[in-house]
Amino acid sequence: MKKNNTSFWILPILVILLAACTTTKAEKVDQASEDVQNSQDDLDRANRNYAKEVALYRTSIESDLRENKLKIAKLQDQKTGLKGEVLGFRNEKIAVMRKRNDELELRIRQYRVDNKEYWKEFRHEFDTDMSELEKLLKDFEKTM
Repeated sequence: MKKNNTSFWILPILVILLAACTTTKAEKVDQASEDVQNSQDDLDRANRNYAKEVALYRTSIESDLRENKLKIAKLQDQKTGLKGEVLGFRNEKIAVMRKRNDELELRIRQYRVDNKEYWKEFRHEFDTDMSELEKLLKDFEKTM
């Protein structure tokens, strides 16, 4: 008799526990909606951070490009005792540096915030090109 009495109480307790542990479809939908909203918020935050990163980089680079432009103009205006082929060679090098600086200015102005992977590649290439131009300028200032 004791055995039947225990079974009588265990079954309702298991049913209640099972019911308490399961979520309804409405609860699942609510949770999914919340997850989607959280994901959207995270994406929005990441996009804002990415846009800030690009804007800060662009501002820094534009400043560097303006400095390069001033250096190039100063080199162009500098009076030298050079004549003939040497002067022509000097002026050609200055023209090449001016053209590279102008190309970099155009590239940074035209860059559109597309995706982070493309941004990393763009920035790496741009940094490399910028370093090459700055090295040309320093080398030129030393030799001429």
